[in-house]
Amino acid sequence: MRHPDAFDPRELRLLAEAVPLAQELTGERFALADDWFRRTAHRILSRRDLRDAELLTDGRLAEIRRVFRVEPEGAGRLLRCERLCPHYRICLQDHNILHLARRREDVELSDVLVSVLTHEYVHLVRFCRLEHPYHAPEEHRSAEEARVGELSREILRRSGHPGLRRAAETLSP
Repeated sequence: MRHPDAFDPRELRLLAEAVPLAQELTGERFALADDWFRRTAHRILSRRDLRDAELLTDGRLAEIRRVFRVEPEGAGRLLRCERLCPHYRICLQDHNILHLARRREDVELSDVLVSVLTHEYVHLVRFCRLEHPYHAPEEHRSAEEARVGELSREILRRSGHPGLRRAAETLSP
């Protein structure tokens, strides 16, 4: 049974369509190889995939988590990542994203999803390139979040898509 605050099948299709666009926009900004995202161990997770500890009640739209063990589809147990490389879980907060989209009639859900994913992909790139440590001291986290927000807005503005520009401004702190 679907949770009322989880993405429905139509919204999951919008999410699936948003992923390659967010990857393309982020990849262009950072001059990434075409297969960079495919080679980088990460998963996009919605509410149905999240662990209880990954559900956020503070209004955040997503969170990126680094883990060294993953649960393969249907395995029911955690396994070590290959080569002990980090694996990133991009945990979308369906309830908060849907709440924002319902509140703002001037912004399409598809544009919000691309914006949220772009923001999380900027984090992913910066962590993987060691431009910012995943376990940064608390006093550096707000500055990093501001920097990632700035980069994300720049990417979305340059896309030339009015809906993405509007979503970028909507998501600004």
